[in-house]
Amino acid sequence: MPTPPALAPGRPLLVHGTVGEWAARAARRPGHPDDAERLEAFRDDRMRRRFRASRLLLRTTLGALCDRDPDRVRLARTALGRPYAPGLPELDFSLSHTGSLLAVAVLRGGRVGVDAEHEGRPMSVLEHRMCTPHERAGLDARGLRGAARDAELLRLWTLKEAYTKALGTGLRHPPRTFGLDAADPAGRPVPRDAAGTPLTGRLTTATHVLGGVLVSVVAVRPSREPVEFEPGSSR
Repeated sequence: MPTPPALAPGRPLLVHGTVGEWAARAARRPGHPDDAERLEAFRDDRMRRRFRASRLLLRTTLGALCDRDPDRVRLARTALGRPYAPGLPELDFSLSHTGSLLAVAVLRGGRVGVDAEHEGRPMSVLEHRMCTPHERAGLDARGLRGAARDAELLRLWTLKEAYTKALGTGLRHPPRTFGLDAADPAGRPVPRDAAGTPLTGRLTTATHVLGGVLVSVVAVRPSREPVEFEPGSSR
């Protein structure tokens, strides 16, 4: 893969690839000992193949950022299942996959999450389960209906999924219980660092379309200022 650009503090990097491409590369390398236990747990060869592909993409990305051979990048999981890299405490990262797409987001200084979903997914049946009253009122005020409403709901869904990945809590915070907009009365849970200290700072979001897949990245950057909402690009 091309060498990633220098990772400035607080600016998330998104790297993506395909399962086929990275599974082929993984097949030419010995398995990493850190992955052995999880590989044994998979009963489906397709899941093993995707797992090895995603781990190689992640290790290659982290290795390129810290000038380290991918085989020397250790990976582990917290008690809540969130992956981290022992020996690289300055880098936070998140993974997502859907279909053949693999996505990795990396952040230096802060917490980051990424989520990917195919475009065109009907979302109206999930609206009451994923939106706060403030968010639903905003959709109504914009006059969004039908496919346009589904598209905005899917964008919001991926952003909320990415945010819970940054939190490291997963579905312990149901999406309807928090908003990303600072003006939302529902508020939102705040990530904590490895020491358990609340990580307040700027919230940055970005949404990309990659081959028919919506990929959203959410980064929380440390700051002495109050938490702010900083919408990112959508392209």
